Parts: sequence; C-alpha cells; structure tokens
Amino acid sequence: MERPRTKTPLPRLLPTLNIRNKIVLPYVVLTLIVAAVGTYVVTNLVAGSLDERLTNHLLEAGRVVSDAWVGKEEEHLRAGRVAAFTQGMAEALAAHDAEGVSHLGLPLLAGWEAECLILTDADGRLMLHALKQPDGSVVSLREPADLSGLWLVRSILAGQDPNGPPRRGIGLHPVDQRYYYFTALPVGLNDRLVGVAIIGTALDTLLPVFKQTSLAHVTIYLYEDEAVKIVNSTFLLPEEESTTAEVLEALSINPETYQEILRSTDITVGKNITIRGRPYRIAYGPIAIGGDRIGVFSVGLPIDFILSAGATSRNTYALLFTAAIVSVILIGYAIARRITGPLSRLVRTSQAVAEGDLAQRTGIDSKDEIGVLAATFDQMTERLAERTRALEELLHAYKESAGRMRSILASIGDGVILEDVDGNLIPLNKAAETLLEELAANFQFGPLRELSASEEQETTTDPDANPWLLESRRFEVGKKVISAHSAAVRTDEGEYLGTVIVLRDVTAAVEAERLKDAFIAHVSHELRTPLTAIKGYVTLLLRFAHDALTEEQRGFLQTINRHTDSLIGMINSLLDFSEIEAGERLGIQRRPSDLAPLVREIAEEWRPTMEGKGLHFRTEIADEIPLILADTHRLRWAIINLVRNAWQYTPSGGEVAIRLFRQEKSLVLEVTDTGIGIPAELQNQLFNRFFRLMNQADDEIRGLGIGLYVTRAIVEAHGGWIQVESQEGRGSIFRIFLPISDGSDGEGDK
Repeated sequence: MERPRTKTPLPRLLPTLNIRNKIVLPYVVLTLIVAAVGTYVVTNLVAGSLDERLTNHLLEAGRVVSDAWVGKEEEHLRAGRVAAFTQGMAEALAAHDAEGVSHLGLPLLAGWEAECLILTDADGRLMLHALKQPDGSVVSLREPADLSGLWLVRSILAGQDPNGPPRRGIGLHPVDQRYYYFTALPVGLNDRLVGVAIIGTALDTLLPVFKQTSLAHVTIYLYEDEAVKIVNSTFLLPEEESTTAEVLEALSINPETYQEILRSTDITVGKNITIRGRPYRIAYGPIAIGGDRIGVFSVGLPIDFILSAGATSRNTYALLFTAAIVSVILIGYAIARRITGPLSRLVRTSQAVAEGDLAQRTGIDSKDEIGVLAATFDQMTERLAERTRALEELLHAYKESAGRMRSILASIGDGVILEDVDGNLIPLNKAAETLLEELAANFQFGPLRELSASEEQETTTDPDANPWLLESRRFEVGKKVISAHSAAVRTDEGEYLGTVIVLRDVTAAVEAERLKDAFIAHVSHELRTPLTAIKGYVTLLLRFAHDALTEEQRGFLQTINRHTDSLIGMINSLLDFSEIEAGERLGIQRRPSDLAPLVREIAEEWRPTMEGKGLHFRTEIADEIPLILADTHRLRWAIINLVRNAWQYTPSGGEVAIRLFRQEKSLVLEVTDTGIGIPAELQNQLFNRFFRLMNQADDEIRGLGIGLYVTRAIVEAHGGWIQVESQEGRGSIFRIFLPISDGSDGEGDK
C-alpha cells in the first residue's frame, strides 16, 4: 500500500494564512538568506577588489617608472645634442683641444639637470670630465685618461658613424663611487666622427624622483661578475644601515629570473616579501630604452592595508546587513497592510461590475500599482459606456454621410463608375447610368476596361502627385466624344477595392478645338502671303537701294526685316501646330544628314544676337559626328526654338552653349543656358501647347507658347525624344536625342 506523501511545514502553513502573511513570511526568509550570502560575498569581493586594485596600482607604477627612464633618456639626448652642436665644440674635439672643450662644456653642465658630462676625441682620449656638486657648482676632473676601452665609447668609435645611434648603460663612477645612468652619442664634423659625448645622472638622484612619481619603492638590478647585484634601492635607508643586509636579501633575485625579466616586454607581478616587518608586493620590469636592455628594475607597494581592510569590511557589512534585515521585516509588514486594503476594495467593485453595474467605481486614489490597476479598472468601466454612446453616434453620422455622398454624386454632371475587384461596373449616379446604357448599345466597353487598375497598381501618398492612373482618354460613343479618367480605390490600410472611373461629355469642347485649329490654319496661310511680300521688298531695298538710304532709314528697314522674320517664324510655327493638331506628320522628309554643319550655321546666325545682349555664346561639336536620317529643314526650326528660348530667358552676362555629341546609339543635341531656370512644378507643362513661362517679368519676351510643343513634335517625328533639366535661378539644359542612321537612305515622307 502506497504511503501518503507528507507535506513540508511551509506548504501546509501557507493556505491557512491571509494574503498579508503570505507576502511577509517568504519575504523574511528570503531576506535572511540573501543577507547571509551577501555578507560573505561582499566581504570576499571587497578583499578581492582591494587585491586587484593593488596589483593594478603596482603595474601602473612599473609603467610610470619605465616612462620615467624614457623621459630621462630624452633629456640626456637633448643635452648631448646641445653639447655636440655647440659652436666650436666639434672643431675643438677634432683639434684635440682639451682647454677649448672645457671652456665650452663646463657652462653647459651647469644649466642641465644631468650631473656628469664626459667628452672624448675620436681616439677615445678624455677631453673633458665634469661633475656637478650637490650645491650646483661644476668641477672639472683633469686627470688624463684613455676611455677608448669603455664599452659605451668603444661601441660608438667602432662604428665611425657621426650619425650613429646613441648608447646607454648603468655604471659605477670611478670618482664619487656612485652608480650613474649614462647616455653616449657621437659628435660629428663634416660627416666625420670627431668625438663622443657622454651625459650621466646618478641613480641616487633618479630613484627618489621615480619613487615620488610612481608612489612606489624602486630598486635597480644589474648583472655583474656572474651574479645579480642590487645597485640602488629606495628601500635602503642611510639611517637604518643595520637592516641593509636583510633588505638586500629580501629583494634579491636569481640570474635565471633576471634574464627572464630582461627578455620580457611588460611589467611582471612577482612575489610578496617582508621588509622591516611590513609586507610588500613586488613587480619587475626591464630597463628597455631604444634598442638597449641595460638592466632590471622593480617597484614595491605595501599590502598590509588589504588584510586590515578585509577584517574591517567584514564586521561593517555584518552590522549593516543585520540592521537591514530588521528594517526590511518592519517595512514589509507595513507594505503588506497597505496592499491588502485596496485589494479587498478592488475585488468588491470588480464583482459588482461583472454583474452589470457599470456605475460602480473603486474610489482608490493611489499612485502605486494597485492604484494604477484600480484607476485603469475605473477607466475601463467608463469607456464601456462611452464606447456604446460613440457607436450609436458613429452609426448616425455614417448614415448622414452616405446620404450626402449620394446627393453630391447625383448632382454631378459627369458620370462616376466603380469597377469592383471582380470587374463589375457599378454606376454611382444617373449620368453614369445613361452613359453605360449608350456604351452597351454601341458595344464599347473596351475603352473602360483599359482604364481599370490592378490590385498591384502602385499608389503614392504624395498630395501633389497626379491621382489619376492614366492620362485622359477620349473615345466616341455615337455622336458624343467622352473623356475618361480613372484611379485606384483603396482603404486607409491600403486594401484594394477597385477602380473609380469619371466620364465627361466633351463633345462641345472638341468641336470648339476643331474650329479653332481650322481658324488658326486659315489665318496663318492668309498672313504668310503679305508678310512674304513685305520681306521681299524690304530685302530688295536693303540690297539695291542701300547707298540711297540714310543710316536711320536703313535702321528702320532692318527693324521691319527682323520683325517680319519673327512673324513669319510664328506663322510657320502655327502652321506646324495646325498640322500636328490635325493629326498629320509635318511632311517630314528624312535623308542621311550630317547635323554638324547645320549646328555651326545656326550658331553663326545667332552669335551677333547673343553678343548684342551681352551673352557668352559657345559651340562644342564632337569629332566624327555620325549621319542620321533627318529633315534638316524641320530640325533647323526645332534647334532655333531652343536657342531662341535660351537667348530670351538668359539675362545679360550669362552663358548659352550648344553641344553636339554621340551617346551610345543616339546623337544628342544639347542647349544649355544660365538663365532664370524653370520651377520644378512647371517643367511637366513645358511642351504643352500655348504654355508660356511666367516667372520672368519682361515685356520683350514674346511668343505664342507653341515653340516647344512644335519642337517636341518634330523630334518625335524623327523617332527621337526631348528632355529638360532645370533649376530655378541657375539655368536649364534641353537635350534632343535622335537615332543614328543604320545606313539606309531613308528618303520619303515620314
């Protein structure tokens, strides 16, 4: 028989407790556990952090000492170069003039922080040996000596390179019996080695500075006589000579460790030692300057504060955690009481709302989560009533809006049709029903189907963009001419609903346009005959009666001739316009043609006019322009229209340029100007008939507004196209692209 499972005391106890005690009891138990673990962890972390900080400080102290060695080396090099380049010094060394060298060198050492200056000639003979005394005075040691055997001097003399690298070393000074840090560098004259300059500073002077800079004790090790020797240390105190042997023993390292440190590239943390009863941690590093490794140094910091800080922090944190536990228990009990009261009220209110009493409110005014929950519950109840009222109002407004929309559509004279996603045509007003009946009677639904949008039709959110899918379409229904537009219908979420089509009866407008075009063609033909006669007589007068005319009379005739040409040009444009509107193709006769001579001819004709207005006019024609099939007579008018526009809309001092070049399979004619430019919103209207640019207040600019319209028609009749780039205030570029001839003669009416 299976024995019943026994529950642990805490699970058996929890169901019998109220919510307040259920919150407090686990809270107290968890707090005790966290406090005990926290005290242990934090104490160990503090000790570990202190140990890590000590190690980092020790490494940083080692790097500071390394940097200090480099700084001292730079100071020695500056001093050595000053000595080498002092005026007359190199000459004195070359002449073995010890007195001259002494005269020049002693004042230099007095102004330096260095304490020793040695100068030798190219044979290694001593020329100057000067020491700085503790009081700042400089004395010269005049004993003659041959220093060619000294390794620093020997190394430089062996190279015989006046521009060779410096040498460094730590050595015992033979006079004052102190260890010095020496830097030796060559002295040259006319690319010839004439001597050696040695700058030295005593370690007794350097190490206190290093200690003050790094905040750590510094010790210097050298390898001498097959043993590692401590040559100086800030641990050694003159007033405690009795402990010197003990200190040296604690600081000592063996030759293997010395060589390992000498080969290293960074500071290495070493052992812990005890000096005069105080524990220290030591770090080692090589004395590496330039390419030389001349010894080993160590830095030491006391570690006794880690032990005392660990014990102190353990007691402190234990006391803090105990106080925190008591505070947490008291605060937790008070919080539990504050939580359970509002919760009970919220429970009662939610039960009433669930039963349908939407007028009930919790009345809890608190900023905590319970208060936010209660306020949210009250807002939810209020919004339920508001949502009901809003839905009723929305339904009423929708009915009114639908009624207004039906009234608006019914009053529109244009027919409005919706084509749904299944292709069904739904008339939205009476005019649409009438037009659909006529279309059905004439079997002409095809044009409407062409206006249909697809579900994948791209839409734009640009408010300035054209909302219509396609350009206006015209088609005949019986005796009527109908204009149609279409646009996709989408919801705010982008769901496709179909296509709306607007149909307008433009029969009267089309008839008016036809009569207008016929009138323009008739008037143009009638005007060209008398103008041709005027042009002919004026030309005859200017040619054959030139000498009989006064200057003023010739000016009048030239003005008449110029304006007659302008009128004839306008009439020709009107005739071209009439042919285009009549659906004709301008009678284009295309033949293999070279446009380069035509462009040069037009440029020469317009050059006086351009220069008369103060414009800089230039022509660029590429080499080897290919032939194209062209009607040069018609293209001449197209090019002149572009040149005239550039001349008219470019102020004095500007520039107009004509370029002719090949681009892939097209011949490109480009007319560039630095005129007033064309606003971006007007550029798509430039090639419309009777459109004129109005951003220039100049009464001298005249025209019918059909030049660019005719130009585009001529270019397209040649199988090409025209494009424009313009920036208002900076000018415009018009480009004509014409297909290059494939070698056929291409003659005939196009």
